[in-house]
Amino acid sequence: MSKELDMATMENCVCFNLRWVTRKVTQFYDAEMRRHGIRPTQGTILTSLNARESWNMADLSDWLGTDRTTLVRNLRPLQRDGLVQAVGGGRGNRVELAITSKGRKQIKKLAPAWRSAQRAAVKTLGKKRWSAILSDLEAAALALDK
Repeated sequence: MSKELDMATMENCVCFNLRWVTRKVTQFYDAEMRRHGIRPTQGTILTSLNARESWNMADLSDWLGTDRTTLVRNLRPLQRDGLVQAVGGGRGNRVELAITSKGRKQIKKLAPAWRSAQRAAVKTLGKKRWSAILSDLEAAALALDK
């Protein structure tokens, strides 16, 4: 039995379109940042860890809007490379995360590549348009989170 795909449904699906755009944007940033050995998702983790003295795994996961298994998967190479340190854990214990001095140095090396990607993306969209899109996305996220 053959099912026909209703392309109009896909073309108008909010979830499909946002995920498609997100993948394209991530690939664009990745092309700029990969020469530093860091993926954009890992760069976000490092930047978040750099912004505070320490995070626990649950709070960082909530802040990033990601599930813990995804966070753990992205943390592993950062820990392996000595950019992030995790303390604690085990049954019922909280895992505390902190950026290392090596991680801070990595952010400094990574920053120009991120800024280059950011400038190009904002230029493509236009500053005013990007500001409006960001505002609209935030409002939608907050409304859907209820």
